[in-house]
Amino acid sequence: AATFRRYIVLPEQADVALALWVLFTHCLESCSVSPILALTSPEKRCGKSTLLGLLSLLTRRALPSANITASALFRAVESWFPTLLIDEADTFLSASAELRGVLNSGHTKLSAFVIRTVGDQHEPRRFSTWGAKAIALIGKLPDTLADRSIEIRLRRKRNDEKVEKLRHADGAAFVALHRQCMRFAIDHADAIRELRVSIPDSLNDRAADNWEPLLVIATIAGNDWVALARKAAVALSGGGHNSESIRVQLLTDIHALFAARNTDRLFSAEVVDTLASMEDRPWSEWKLGSPLTQRQLAVLLAPFGIHPKDIRASGEIKKGYEMRQFADAFDRYLSAPIRDTATTVENPTNLESIQDGGADDSIALNPPKDAEIEACRGVADPMPLHRRIRR
Repeated sequence: AATFRRYIVLPEQADVALALWVLFTHCLESCSVSPILALTSPEKRCGKSTLLGLLSLLTRRALPSANITASALFRAVESWFPTLLIDEADTFLSASAELRGVLNSGHTKLSAFVIRTVGDQHEPRRFSTWGAKAIALIGKLPDTLADRSIEIRLRRKRNDEKVEKLRHADGAAFVALHRQCMRFAIDHADAIRELRVSIPDSLNDRAADNWEPLLVIATIAGNDWVALARKAAVALSGGGHNSESIRVQLLTDIHALFAARNTDRLFSAEVVDTLASMEDRPWSEWKLGSPLTQRQLAVLLAPFGIHPKDIRASGEIKKGYEMRQFADAFDRYLSAPIRDTATTVENPTNLESIQDGGADDSIALNPPKDAEIEACRGVADPMPLHRRIRR
């Protein structure tokens, strides 16, 4: 960890994550998950290539590359079992769905294979994609790769931040560290394979998978490393730092819209108009610089089983959505803090719902009397808003 701080300006907790990930590359055969190390920055000259250079001196069988194809990747992994250190990924990764798929496949040991035909007879052959990988790029990794990554967000060095030049370093120190990493992996291979550790609650399931091998290594290292590793995991991958897909982002924004409007139903037109007004979201320039349309909204929501239907509100019947249509998706894809940030819809009006020409029979036909409503005021309801809408 001190070695990384000596040569690279890093965000807080990144030195701990880097030290543990280096050890992980030596212990890979004892692990069942291989988290990608994502080195990202908003601009050039933020230290990504320098950090990859330092990793090449410390990781197991380092194989640096500034470009790689899908076929070269799985053949290199099959032949050499290296730690791949991929630089300049922003220049080629987004253009190759096949390469992204191969990189994704190497995350879990049990499924880290691709099938290709070889030879004149086109015989099918299985190639391993199991290996440690670090990817450096300007911007962000594609969602599926980001989900399988521990991200280190690098920034350009300020004038008052001083580090040593890696090219002036004494190589013997790195050789000694590399040997110690190898010795650690040999001595603790069985323990790493068998040990089970607790994971911080703020990590989602995929982030927990990514951090588990590092937390196991930290536990075996002892001393203060368990606390350091858990703190780093939460800082780098916990809570709001987790990458979310565009569809989950959409669910989050629609959940907030239901809460802000204090209603259980929204017209499609008002949903897209409100989304387009959000300056920090992609909806205002969704396709070719144009805002998200009602049709595009329906396409994004369809995989969740959510479809627009005729609803009545404020005396009008238009295409839209009811809160209860989202209940299952909110429960499955939104974190508890987001789901619970809603207030009760105290007096929803115009509860008629028109679908296939008839009223929705799930709506209560005998609303409570004013006295009953008044008696319930002030009683806390622990259920999130979307769970309180009658199904």
